[in-house]
Amino acid sequence: MVDSLSRFEEAVSILKSAPGPVAVDAERAAMYRYSHENYLIQMKKQGTPIFLFDAPTLSSLGADLSRLSALAPRWVLHDSMQDVPAFCQMGIIPPALFDTQVSCMFLGMERMGLSRCTEAFLGISLEKEFATADWSLRPLPRPWRNYAALDVEFLLDIKEIQEKDLSKKGVRQWAEDEFSTILQKGIEGKKRPDPWRGVSNINVLGPDRRALAVVREVWEAREKVARELDLAPGLVLKDETIIALALKKPKNEREFRETGAEERVKIEKDGQLDSLFDHYIPLQHRIKPKIWKEAVQRAMDLDSSSLPMPTAAPTKHGSAVPNSLKIWEKRHPDKLERLEKAMEAVGKLARSLDIPSVFLISPRLLREYFWMEPVGADFEKFLRSEGVNDWRLSLIVKVIEASNL
Repeated sequence: MVDSLSRFEEAVSILKSAPGPVAVDAERAAMYRYSHENYLIQMKKQGTPIFLFDAPTLSSLGADLSRLSALAPRWVLHDSMQDVPAFCQMGIIPPALFDTQVSCMFLGMERMGLSRCTEAFLGISLEKEFATADWSLRPLPRPWRNYAALDVEFLLDIKEIQEKDLSKKGVRQWAEDEFSTILQKGIEGKKRPDPWRGVSNINVLGPDRRALAVVREVWEAREKVARELDLAPGLVLKDETIIALALKKPKNEREFRETGAEERVKIEKDGQLDSLFDHYIPLQHRIKPKIWKEAVQRAMDLDSSSLPMPTAAPTKHGSAVPNSLKIWEKRHPDKLERLEKAMEAVGKLARSLDIPSVFLISPRLLREYFWMEPVGADFEKFLRSEGVNDWRLSLIVKVIEASNL
């Protein structure tokens, strides 16, 4: 455990002097904290101990965590799409990546969790009982530390096997391109337009613009409270309660109570760790129901011209494209026919390469192209504007063009 400046200097020195890539993982507390920062960073090279960097403690002591960037020419991670953005936000930029999960996709594996990966390549099964633990808590129980250490123990061994398998299959360069793309996207970061539209089951509100305004106002109020308390939004107010408020638009205390907005969100507790979660309850008690009442009232007071539209304006994220194929069939059966033909062609290509079709191209991109673009529109130009990288373009564009779509 690296939780002092002297240990930090020692760990950096040992890792930097050891040759080769470094296995890396991180633990967050998104189910409990508003912040998505890394609370624990695990690192290991061949021949070194496993170091568990206590990121918050080290930062408070003045340690320059950005120095972790230069400990190796390449980082080996499992599911770097999740980890790299948080590292970059901390100023820790990996020089280059190797992702064992992404490699699993190129090698045709359908189940790609780390435990499945260690089983497939090393014959070792990992326990994953602390995957949803609150890693912001201190001190970390020993079983948690053991669990965290195992997340990097075998990554370098898996990488060695996967590199040979990728080369044998002839997809090594595609994998390298994918690693570079993931790293670049993590460095650039991205923001979702109208994030309040991500509230679960918002589609039940249909075209009710006033209800959507309630969702927006309550969601923004929840974000403010969650940020101030550093409490996960789901522990401040449930999505289902936001939808209940939007559907009922309570006019009095009784109707407000019926939505469940006055009830404290129950925290899932895990047996022997019950006492570790109790410190969140005092934070929840600081949340006053009047916050939600005031948010609902703000939405009800809005002029009709200020109400959000039922569907977000068309964007490159495809938010204006219906997911339901029944809507496609009803409104534009011709577009549905082209979409289904394209999906069939992509599926055939994926099977020939033994790669999951969703990894070749996002179904969202296909839906957006065939819904929004006119017949004959430049498919390659569209994909490039969406950030699709070269190895995918070389495959997908030819398939779509060959299908006369």
